[in-house]
Amino acid sequence: MTTNSIMTKEQLYWVSQFTGWSIYILLMWLLNRLAGSTMSLYFFSNLLTTFVLGVLISHAYRQLVVRLDWLKLKIIALIPRVVLSSLICGSGFYVLHSFISEVLISGETVTFDWLDILQTTLNLSVIFLVWSSLYFLFHFIQNYRKEEIKNLRWQALSNEVELNKLKSQLNPHFIFNSMNSIRALVDENPEKSKDSITQLSNILRSSLLMGRKKTISLSEELQLVNDYLSLEKTRFEERLQVEFEIKENSLDHQLPPMILQSMVENGIKHGISKLADGGNIKVISKKDGSELHLTIINSGQLKSSKNDKEVGFGLLNSRQRLNLLYGSRANLFIENTSSTHVIVKMIIPANVNRTLVDQEEIVTN
Repeated sequence: MTTNSIMTKEQLYWVSQFTGWSIYILLMWLLNRLAGSTMSLYFFSNLLTTFVLGVLISHAYRQLVVRLDWLKLKIIALIPRVVLSSLICGSGFYVLHSFISEVLISGETVTFDWLDILQTTLNLSVIFLVWSSLYFLFHFIQNYRKEEIKNLRWQALSNEVELNKLKSQLNPHFIFNSMNSIRALVDENPEKSKDSITQLSNILRSSLLMGRKKTISLSEELQLVNDYLSLEKTRFEERLQVEFEIKENSLDHQLPPMILQSMVENGIKHGISKLADGGNIKVISKKDGSELHLTIINSGQLKSSKNDKEVGFGLLNSRQRLNLLYGSRANLFIENTSSTHVIVKMIIPANVNRTLVDQEEIVTN
């Protein structure tokens, strides 16, 4: 905690002290006015004494609370301490106030009326009990906020670890599939296989750079997708047809790295590659308000299964990443559009969840 934040807290305490006791004095004055009491110098001296004693005794009480570390106690342990302290403060206030107002100011002898003493002491104790309740409530709220910040930090760290784990799974899977594509070319066309290795090198360089970011622009993602499709077209030749329908206003929208590429890869591996005559794949993007809508349509059929793993690693990975980054605001679903094609739709919001912003920003807010 910085010096500035401590000073602000201290200033707030003193402002609250003076304001609270000033309100109490004002209420006493108004009640006496309504009761028709005479506004004498003695009366105003009493008000001033009440104000000064109230500030001093409550401040001494606060010092005791801080020194004994009562702010860390549970409510059950705190209640008897607060009640007893309020009674002591009320009693001390009554004794000191009586001595100052009757002996020092009036020059009279103190008279004892035990019923009056008990009633006044209890009234004053209630005042200090209210003061205690407000003081501890303020700190309980502050401590609750600190715990909430700790939980947000823990959740952010947990999600960050999970997200990095998913990214680390994605790259080896992508490399494995790409190497399989190149291996199929080595015997058939060695020259093309060399070009494919160069393309793979470029793709890997881009994917490694992208993997360090939470999100990238759609235009950056499309560069990776184009490189990947160029590599796959080398293997499939005329059996793979590609089409893009990209709205210009969607290119700057941020999305998780390689999420579109993994969906395209999923469509080729589980759809087009299983068809003797190959097929086509189409990528569509558009903006709807602050959301990015991505659609991937590929030849093939999605086999109904209760086990999501059968529809491909890329789909599972993408769903998990979207959930971590955006929660329920993002959506991804897959279905057969006809007897020949499968469609994947993604809805990606503009901003990631608050649990994944920098911890400093969480604390600042």
